Amino acid sequence: MNRTNKVLDLSFHHLIRGIILIGFMLLLFKLLLTNNISLLIAPKMMSFIYFTLLVLLILGMLLILRGTSNHNDSYHCDCDGEHSYPTSKFKNLFLYSLFIFPIITGFLFSNNVLDSSVAMNRTIKLGADSPNSNQTKTVNTNKRSDKTNSSLSKTNVSANNKDAANSQPEPLSESEYNALKERLLKATTINISDEQYVPIMNIIQENLKNMLGKTVTTKGFVYREAKFAQDQIVVARFGVTCCVADASVYGMMAKGNVAALSENKWVQVTGTIQQTQYDGETIPIIHIKSISKIAAPRQPYVFDVGIQVE
Repeated sequence: MNRTNKVLDLSFHHLIRGIILIGFMLLLFKLLLTNNISLLIAPKMMSFIYFTLLVLLILGMLLILRGTSNHNDSYHCDCDGEHSYPTSKFKNLFLYSLFIFPIITGFLFSNNVLDSSVAMNRTIKLGADSPNSNQTKTVNTNKRSDKTNSSLSKTNVSANNKDAANSQPEPLSESEYNALKERLLKATTINISDEQYVPIMNIIQENLKNMLGKTVTTKGFVYREAKFAQDQIVVARFGVTCCVADASVYGMMAKGNVAALSENKWVQVTGTIQQTQYDGETIPIIHIKSISKIAAPRQPYVFDVGIQVE
């Protein structure tokens, strides 16, 4: 009798663990079908998601088959120490609820975009990391294939591209970054595109004296710090490297008739670049010429892809 109860107990644990793995697999599958996965991870991580999906399916099915089979075999890993399953109902309920609860909430609740409630707990990068910072660099140990000298050939992706929400720009080479910098220094108007958001913000900050008076257009959500005046906001974006857990807040301060704008409202701002002092640092500020409310883009995040060292 004890032997039978032990087998039933093991079968229960195998079955419930297999169901949990299948549950996580179905949750990932749902996120992929709805494209909500793009609100959680960077597109470059998608290959890992597909691999995880396959592994969860295989392991989940194996555990379910083992839990529903009539075999009484027991397995030992022959390692030091003893591995045992929880013995009490309370321990079982507590242990498995830790895994079941995220699955249930993942299906029941919608995914939210990071907004000012998250931004207020993180450091806002007003322009760039700091006046003397260089953009993050990615080392490439392999020789790169021949490319055109234009920095636009790889990074300027049309905003109307249907796959914009699922695409991620590749790191700029040093030559492409320098070409982009030279183009911005010569330009009288600057459009801060989503694909080049972080490098453009860094170039503006690092060369602020040469950017003064230029017309700039940017878009983002409205964010305010507690010590801002009524005519000041930050036009902010979340920059993602791998996933939303490492998201940083980028933005440019703007000044104008913005007192009536509510936080988290998406806007497009056009104005002239000036400079101001904030927290002991010299940062760019937009003197607003025009501002309009816009719908949030399909991909609300920008990507800090860095500079690839050749």
